[in-house]
Amino acid sequence: MTTSRCDVLVVGGGPAGLIAAREVASSAPDLDVMLLERDRAIGAPVRCGEGVGHAGIADFMDPVDAPWVSRRITRVVFVAPDGTQVRVAEGDVGYVLDRSRFEPAIAEEAGRSGAEIVIGTEATSVARTDYGWRVATRGPAGAGTIDARLIIAADGVESMVGRWAGLDTRVPSRDMESCAQYVVAGIAFDPDAIYLHFGSDIAPGGYAWVFPKAVGVANVGLGVVALRAEHGRSARAYLDRYLESYFPTGVRTGYTVGGVIVSTTLARTVTDGMILCGDAAHMINPLSGGGIVNAMKSGRLAAHVAVDAVRTGDASAGRLERYHGEWMRLLGDDHVRFYRIKEALGKFDDAFFDHLARSVNGIPEHRRTLGRIFARALVRHPALFPVVAKYFV
Repeated sequence: MTTSRCDVLVVGGGPAGLIAAREVASSAPDLDVMLLERDRAIGAPVRCGEGVGHAGIADFMDPVDAPWVSRRITRVVFVAPDGTQVRVAEGDVGYVLDRSRFEPAIAEEAGRSGAEIVIGTEATSVARTDYGWRVATRGPAGAGTIDARLIIAADGVESMVGRWAGLDTRVPSRDMESCAQYVVAGIAFDPDAIYLHFGSDIAPGGYAWVFPKAVGVANVGLGVVALRAEHGRSARAYLDRYLESYFPTGVRTGYTVGGVIVSTTLARTVTDGMILCGDAAHMINPLSGGGIVNAMKSGRLAAHVAVDAVRTGDASAGRLERYHGEWMRLLGDDHVRFYRIKEALGKFDDAFFDHLARSVNGIPEHRRTLGRIFARALVRHPALFPVVAKYFV
């Protein structure tokens, strides 16, 4: 059995965990930092559409000419249930990443800063000790243990570390989307635009997406709320039908499935000696399902709070609670409001969105903004006003 000890142990090698490890190592070179990733490669498998906004990603990494950017995106196209397209944004909108390169790039930075990256090794249980936490592990060398003064749990949607520590990480069924995605080649679309396609027959409770990876190649996927699915139809079944309808000649070269939490941040994201961040803490935008940049922001915040706690010798829940408060002010409170918007929009039928799309197309393209779209929506449904006015009107 292998044994080791560190000051800060990060569990999970996604964007949240990698940024946390990088920030702890770079800001506190005197602390021993270790990151565990259960998969055999950082950045794989890819379980999302890989889209990010420019401002969000540029806060952490320079995307200009970066090898981990698959495609720069300058337009967003919303597609109504009846197929009506609404082109909304022009300009420097964002990027579609190549996460098989993106996460390794962050891992390299974390490693250069002094973090130890351990792949192919998973945490199997945690237990409190006088030192902090003892984490049981399983990896290529067999069973082992790691003693850590503080744990940053960034182990994703399926997070178990927080649950083992007594935090309630359950997700209501209505707030979990089942997602499926293919990499599809040989299809026709605007390679500078992302497409978001809505409709109860297309993706009940969610939407379908087309995120360009190159000319003629895209991530094509969708997410559905299982409780709204027709006769228990799976996300993959909905996706297969979508591809047959819209990209029948496309060549499917890759496939992935997963879950996305479209809820609000957990009520408790800390306990003695432990901080949850990213998907493990339900820090996804519940309206869009986007989580990459959110995860990175939470990882950075967790790192700064962790360094302060370890250096002062006080990693109690009371001291770590600062992390939760700062997150809620940063993005968590907004996510509560976005959740209300999601719930409100979920009450409208396809006819509403079809009519809205045609109405918005009456606005000159260069003047279309999310604000004007929601203003048109409010004309027909004033009840939306209390939840959208702060953001879009």
